[in-house]
Amino acid sequence: MRAYSNLLRPDTPFGSVSDPWRRPTKWLASMSLLWGEAGADEPPVIMAAGLVVMSVHRTRPRTVSAPLAQFGYRVVVPDAIGENDQIIKVIDDALVQGRREAEVLAWHNAADDLHVLQQLPRPKGTPRYAGVTAVGEAWGDRAVHERATARLVDSSHDLGPAAGYVSDTAVAHDLEPMKEFTGTAQQEGAQLACEALAENRLGDYSPDVLAASVLTSAVSTALLGGKYAERLVWREPLSVAEFVGAVAWEVAPPLFSGVAPSVSE
Repeated sequence: MRAYSNLLRPDTPFGSVSDPWRRPTKWLASMSLLWGEAGADEPPVIMAAGLVVMSVHRTRPRTVSAPLAQFGYRVVVPDAIGENDQIIKVIDDALVQGRREAEVLAWHNAADDLHVLQQLPRPKGTPRYAGVTAVGEAWGDRAVHERATARLVDSSHDLGPAAGYVSDTAVAHDLEPMKEFTGTAQQEGAQLACEALAENRLGDYSPDVLAASVLTSAVSTALLGGKYAERLVWREPLSVAEFVGAVAWEVAPPLFSGVAPSVSE
């Protein structure tokens, strides 16, 4: 799989929570996934997964803006059909840590993603994914906040419009989504990418665009979750493209600028 990140330690994105050599930080985390269908008899394909972490103040909202944007991210996309197990391991590790070490964990319409994740076939003898299972069980009643765990926010159902696209919720809350990933365009792009990968049409497969797509969703979800939890505010309509581009412009040269850093894991 291919990974994109600006984190010094991508496997431990919340390291400063317990690292004695760094000042403790309060984190808000968000997760976003993109799916594809490779065939009627095949399981759903995880086409991209994105984790975003933003620092938040313990007691008051923090004002954010595009010129002063700061966030950490980790995005993974497949290099080939059949990498679900590798990608879900990244997702599960992030959820195990985030559930215990983040202040807030935001996800857009999470119940659907979590349900599919739990239904994906696992290698024989592999136990249930601890993070996916725990967060999935807790998501059904987010009003019950278990001590020492992250507050769960669903940016679809908690902010509305319920069950809409993340771009719909963004517009309703003074965020300007990227036009390339608005409404059905995002899922249609992920499906076309899945078909290209399944048919080995690598010339039609752009992992950088997939990475940018899921990253903009994860950033939007983080901002919306932070607003709902009263941890983040912005003073005027905020451009998601400008906010993401200020930090992660190198992820997708066609959409931002620069040269995309990517590694195969």
